[in-house]
Amino acid sequence: MKTACRRAFTLVELLVVIAIIALLIAILLPVLGRAKEQANRVLCLSNHKQILLAISFYANDNKGYIPHCNWLGQENAARCPGWLYDAAVSTGGFKQQKDLESGALYRYLRNPKIYRCPLDQPPFDRPNATVHTITSYGLNGSVNGFGRTSPKVPFFKLTQFRSSAIIVWELDEYWSGGANIFNDGSNFPAESITSRHGARGARDTNTAAGKNNSSAGAIVGTTGMSVEWITVKDFLYEANDTVPAHIGVKTRLWNVPDTVNGH
Repeated sequence: MKTACRRAFTLVELLVVIAIIALLIAILLPVLGRAKEQANRVLCLSNHKQILLAISFYANDNKGYIPHCNWLGQENAARCPGWLYDAAVSTGGFKQQKDLESGALYRYLRNPKIYRCPLDQPPFDRPNATVHTITSYGLNGSVNGFGRTSPKVPFFKLTQFRSSAIIVWELDEYWSGGANIFNDGSNFPAESITSRHGARGARDTNTAAGKNNSSAGAIVGTTGMSVEWITVKDFLYEANDTVPAHIGVKTRLWNVPDTVNGH
């Protein structure tokens, strides 16, 4: 009786199989990368939504008022916990979870992960980035008049803002314009947003390429409880109060209720 002859793969056949596998990997990796990016963007959108809901719950418990934005220099005059931490009990320096737990919103948001974008990568202890250790996000300084203290710190009700007004965004970890954007819990609009959502190369928003990048952007939240992804280019256009059309009118970012031009 004849026995069956086993035929082994030739070297050429093995190389062909390896080449096909490599090609499939090359095709799938970008797809998987985009899927992961999309999943993280959805998670960041969810974080923003929960922060906005917590602000709404706080307002319901406090006669409609928005929590203090933790604007450095205004905190002592405000005499109340900010949304992110209570400056009166904070030990200073880089913030820790105990600082987060002292914030006005922590009673509504007890999961520290909600305060961090999943795409925000360490190190979080860059010089002067004292709050980056506990959050990726910041409030618009407009909610307390951009640090105004005379005749007193302005506190505004949620209903005093148009529903499209942007009050929460992702701080720009690559900002190098001179300001310390992570030194407290709030910012000026012109200090920009991060570009980590959809960014492909031009991550520095201080460069012309970064400012005009139509694919890089971040998540923002409004007083109407809506969240959206916005490009760095569009955000900076809205933040540019030197544009003639913006003079004398409030914008989505410059939106202090008791002013004409939102400043």
